[in-house]
Formats: sequence, C-alpha cells, structure tokens
Amino acid sequence: METVKRLTIAIIGMTDTVTPEITKAWSNARVGLKGPYTADHLEREHALEFAAAIVDIRYEPDVILRLTERLEAEAIPYLFFVPATVIDSAPGPFILSERSEDIETIVSALVAQGGGTRH
Repeated sequence: METVKRLTIAIIGMTDTVTPEITKAWSNARVGLKGPYTADHLEREHALEFAAAIVDIRYEPDVILRLTERLEAEAIPYLFFVPATVIDSAPGPFILSERSEDIETIVSALVAQGGGTRH
C-alpha cells in the first residue's frame, strides 16, 4: 500500500483568513492548513514546523520583511495571498479560498520554488 504524504502549509495572517469551507477544500486536496498564525508567532524558536507558508499581504511592510527573512533563513517556500473576502475577482494575487483552482495555483507556485529564488 502506497502512503500519500500530506503537505502542511502554515497560514500567516489575520483571524478572518481561514474559514471552515477553506479548511475543508484544502483538506480534500490533501493539503493540511495550520493557523492562521500571527506574524509574532513565527518569531518563536520552534514555530516553523510546516513545509511551506502563505502570508497575508495585509501586514505592514516591516512585518512582511521580518517574516520573509525568517522564512528564507529556514529555506521555507512562501508566497503572499489576499483573502477571497477582500477582492471580488481572481486575476492578480494568490487567493486563499475553497476553490480548487486557487488551491492548485498556490500549491504549484510553492512546489516550483524548489531551489530557486524566493518571492
């Protein structure tokens, strides 16, 4: 029997970013979401126990800089998202939602980062 590894992605953002519908849709796509965590949470020593991160772009620039430096130091792939509740249409940023297309876009972008340049 083959075991399918489940990807675990941390959501770093505001409390309104992850709905039950989003969690269920991502789980169905074999992706475990952890969080949402606050930006301060990542400054703890053992906080980085996930394969990748999706960061809410609504943070202030200095917070984003601290987050990205910490993630890069640990070689954790990351990207930024705008919650679906903030925008009405899909073009543009990565969207954290229950839609399979949005899930696929984010996972593909994170996996493609492999050893390349970070965003």
